[in-house]
Amino acid sequence: MRFVAIAIAVSLAVYTPLAMAGHSSLGGFLGTQLASAGSVSIYPFDIVLGLALLGLLASIAFAFWPDPVPANQLVVWLCIAYLGYQLFVVLPAAVLLYDMRPIDVLRDQEARLGLILVVAIYTVVLRYCRPALMVTLMDIAAAALALWVINHYLATGGRGTVDMGRFSVREIWGGATLLFGWLFFTSLFYWPVRWWRGVLAILAVGGIVLANHRSGFVALLAALTVQMIATGHLTRRVVLTVAVIAFVGAGVYYGAPSVRASAAYSLRTMFSSSSDANAQDRVVRSRLGFDYFVEHPLGDYVWTHRYYLVNVESQFPPHNFVVQLLSTQGIVASLLLFAVMGVTCLIAWRNRTDQLSAVMLAYLTFYLVFCLFNTTIDQFENIALFPVAVALILHQNRTLQEAAGMAPAQLGAVDASL
Repeated sequence: MRFVAIAIAVSLAVYTPLAMAGHSSLGGFLGTQLASAGSVSIYPFDIVLGLALLGLLASIAFAFWPDPVPANQLVVWLCIAYLGYQLFVVLPAAVLLYDMRPIDVLRDQEARLGLILVVAIYTVVLRYCRPALMVTLMDIAAAALALWVINHYLATGGRGTVDMGRFSVREIWGGATLLFGWLFFTSLFYWPVRWWRGVLAILAVGGIVLANHRSGFVALLAALTVQMIATGHLTRRVVLTVAVIAFVGAGVYYGAPSVRASAAYSLRTMFSSSSDANAQDRVVRSRLGFDYFVEHPLGDYVWTHRYYLVNVESQFPPHNFVVQLLSTQGIVASLLLFAVMGVTCLIAWRNRTDQLSAVMLAYLTFYLVFCLFNTTIDQFENIALFPVAVALILHQNRTLQEAAGMAPAQLGAVDASL
């Protein structure tokens, strides 16, 4: 079991930065066929998902759940209900009503099935690996990707791509901002204050600036606000945070004119939905996606492979996770996911005096605000980050209540407040 736990944790730490590197020399990882079993090809995420499934089966066999903490139970069962809906409603409907091959449907669903990672990490990984180890592995992944991004920028002589006034490192997945955000918050607010943690935070901010998505800047501002409220008092961490941001800002201003101009443009326009053609396009797609949901509230992208009622140039989904979930997965699956997010945030808020809970709450804020204007949970590239944060919040909730010496009946009375 310990081997399975470590394998899940390590596989996530290796998979995530490679997937986020896009189709660059470092990336190109998602579409790599590792092996085949008959007519079925095996890809990198299949390995991650297989390990998570093994962990889930092991947790059942060893009776690791249901959990004695009712709020944690609720999140776990919501995840199980979501997975069950995908496998026992969406999949059969696609096969029986739309004459699709099961393997093709499962491929379409595979990123969604990544929610099994919440259960696997919480019930197995964090029983054998300390939270600090899980955080460290993801920190290493984030720092490695940030170093690659900065080196890639320097190696190309500062040449990247400029799309609609926005600079980005060539071919880097925009959702990599989510991994850099993880490194930023854990470095500054979870670990003890050390100078080299400040260096890691500088790397993280550098990665965010080079990826240069307006949604990343908005998410950073929102998450820092939550972190400050949850912390409840000003500390030297706040001073360090300001120093890190100021250091990166000064470096970009004086050392990278192209990045400076594009980042300034993003900061200027990050609260304006009509700021440029890209922002306007996303607003239009969100409206069209919501119109599709209103017309097909129980519909699913797996069945129709449509995002909108009308034909739209460049068929990619709405860049808004609320609208995208509703239009691509329907009301049932969306409500289950929204419930997982809401209950988890309530648990973290209640435990906000615990350092890791507060950091993960801030990070979930960063994740969800970024996804509100950009990518979403059912993306292979960032599938690990949401489950890891949720599982750590659940683990801390159980640990804190066990430390308080409460019996199961008392735990139920406390969690009833949720």
